[in-house]
Formats: sequence, C-alpha cells, structure tokens
Amino acid sequence: MAGAADLRQLLKDETQQLFQEGRKIVPAEWIGKIDECKTKEELMRVYSDMRLQPMSDEFPYIEPNELEGIEGESGMPDDEAFVPAGKEFFVGAWLGRCIGCALGQPVEGWPSPKIVEWYKNAGKYPINYYVPTVSGAGRNERLTTDEKINGMPFDDDTRFTVINYLLLKEKGFDFDTWDVAQHWTYKLAFRHVFTAESQGYLNFINQDECGHWSKPENAYEVMKRNEVSTYLNPYREWIGAQIRADAFGYIAAGRPKLAARLAWRDAAFTHVKNGIYGEMFFAAFIAAAFRYKDADICFEKALSAVPKNSRFYEAAKHSRELALSDLSREELRDRLFEEGKAYSWVHTINNAAYCVAALTRYKNDFRAAVTFAVECGMDTDCNGATVGSCMGALLGDGGIPDDLKNALNNRFSVQVSPYDDYPIDKFAEECKELCDKLAK
Repeated sequence: MAGAADLRQLLKDETQQLFQEGRKIVPAEWIGKIDECKTKEELMRVYSDMRLQPMSDEFPYIEPNELEGIEGESGMPDDEAFVPAGKEFFVGAWLGRCIGCALGQPVEGWPSPKIVEWYKNAGKYPINYYVPTVSGAGRNERLTTDEKINGMPFDDDTRFTVINYLLLKEKGFDFDTWDVAQHWTYKLAFRHVFTAESQGYLNFINQDECGHWSKPENAYEVMKRNEVSTYLNPYREWIGAQIRADAFGYIAAGRPKLAARLAWRDAAFTHVKNGIYGEMFFAAFIAAAFRYKDADICFEKALSAVPKNSRFYEAAKHSRELALSDLSREELRDRLFEEGKAYSWVHTINNAAYCVAALTRYKNDFRAAVTFAVECGMDTDCNGATVGSCMGALLGDGGIPDDLKNALNNRFSVQVSPYDDYPIDKFAEECKELCDKLAK
C-alpha cells in the first residue's frame, strides 16, 4: 500500500525512523535484509520483524503520542480570557505565510550553501527579496522568482491552512481526528498530499471497520487499532503536520493552549511523537502572537505545549540558545545547517530549529527572520511560510515590507474552491470573523 514511495523504499526509510524513535536497531543491517527480499511477502515479513524490535535501554527521551500524556509531560498553563485581535494581525499572519512560502518555494530542498551561492552569483546577496530568476548562467523557472512572481501560486504549505479553516468553519471546535481524516477525503485530492499525509490517507480509506459514510462511536480508537498514523508510514515524524498548524493558531487567536489541542487532533491522524509536537508548538506560538506581541513570550508559551524530555524540546531550546549567542548570522546559519543533517531534509525537528532561531534572533524584523529561515536550507518553503505566519501575527501587516507585500498583488491560489486567485486580505478577514464567532 505504497503512496509516497514503493514498498522497498518505505521499508528502508522505516529503518531510520525506528532508529530515531529509539528502537534497538542498526539500519544498515536491516537495509541489507530488505535488499535480499525477492517478493512482497518477504518484504512484509521483514517489516513485521523490524517493528517488533525493542526500545533501547539507552534512549533518554519520553515522547508520548496521546494528548493526556503530552500534557502530563509538558504542563502548559490554561489560556486567559478571550480578547479579540485586530484585523491587521490576521492579514499579517496570512500574508506573511504566503510571502514566506513564495520566497522559499524556488529553492525547496536546496542545501544552505547552494542557496547562498545562487544569490551571490546573481549579485543579490545578502538575501532581502525573492529568489533571483537568473544567477550566473543558470535560470530558476519556479513561479515565485523575482522576475515572475505575481501572486502566491498553489502550494501545500498554504493549502492546508485553507483545508483546516474549512474544517473549523464546518465543525467549529467540536471535531476529532476522525473528522479531520474524513474532511480530507471530501476536500483534499490524494495527489495533493505527500509522505506521511499520503500514507495516513491510504490507511484511513482502507480500514475495514466501517463504511464510507458512517462514523463509529469510538472513532479514534478504531483509527489507532488500524494503525492509521503508523502503518507503512516511516514519515510520521516529518514536517507534514507542522505545516498544518496555522489555521488553529488563527481561529484560536490569543489562546495557545486551545490552539495546541486542536493541532493535536489534526496531527494525530498522520503523525506521532515529534511530528505531533511540531504542529502543537507552532499552533500555540501563532495563537500567542495575536495576544502577547513578544516573540520571547510566544516561544515560552509554545514550548510549554511540548514534552520536556523530548527531542523536539531539546532541539528548540538548543536552537534558541544558539540564536541568542554571539555567533554571526553566517556562523549561526552554518551551525544549524550542519546539525540539521542528522535528520531528513523534510523532518520536523531540524526545520523547526531553523524557525526557532529565526524567530529568536530577528523577532522584530520580518524580512530578516523570513530570509534567514530560507537561507538555512532544507524545507525552505515550509520554514519561510511558518516564520512568515508567526512574524505576521506578531507585527501585523504594517510590519511587513511593502516590496515583499506588493509582489503578491493580494492574490493566492490553493486549488480548493473557492480559493483560487483569491484576495489574501479577504481570506484573512474570514479567519478573523470565524475566530470571533467561535469565541462567542
């Protein structure tokens, strides 16, 4: 039941995921066993054996999946009473997400040195604007380079915000993880999802305990029993859930604990452990930004949603400490990039670390924060979008430079009706209206 990759590659990726989760496993040895397999049946026997490997006694982290366990290991304080946020901050958050995504889209997956070299060869380094279309003798043909940009084209980093907004519009705060999955089957084309999302999507529609239209009373337990988030899903700690956080931060504006809880319901569909924590962290950060207007306070609020003995918590604290040190911008970037190589370029932990560093060091400067997040490399459109959303919620649209703003012509597309060639400020206003409505 392969979605993002064929079965053999899924199992090879699974060896690394199990190792990172703390299983007593040597990936190279199991990859050798996978290579020896001749049939699907042999591959599935190896898969079954891999999953039975015990946890290492030396694994120092405590990383629960269930909300009760996460909150027990974190201790997030209760939200304060709701206070409406101004429209300019909703516009800033959504506009910021679109700008950051557009800035990172043409260099998605590039390592940091390649991005720096591209800008330097174009004579446009340090980075302060969209990716140059022409650099040296080369061209970048993506739609958001500096000579081509004319709005925010479709991208999963913006599409998921709209998808989750529509879920909240339909269900309010009264939804569960089953509702998230069912919502996808109606609103989200399968070819628009990748890695963990494609595997979770397949697992959900292939479970056989209910029909297409029904919802069992114990829906979440059914999903767990059918291993919707884990079966043949080695990407369950990758960045896919983290980029789905924003709508929960917008619609629960000013209430970070509520935002984190909503994000958990979403993330639990396709992710586990640090994949879940990434979405909870940034949903809480964005929600806090609408109220507190201080990136340091927002960081502490967001971090309080994360288990203290997790890899995400450790990486976020470390990244913040580096950003507060006397390292130069280049030294900080290079240090983060080198340390990030411990994980896939689309993993939650390393990419979240880049975002934390950007938000810590450049907490009052939208342009500097977003460009730094992109300059670190890896999943650049995701990181630019996340930092742009956080910064926009903090500063409002008035804190976003006009040249970055004007290039988008107030338009975005996500290939979800009716949000194609749609005004950025109009969608932001819809988010504010829903936030205020649900708060009442």
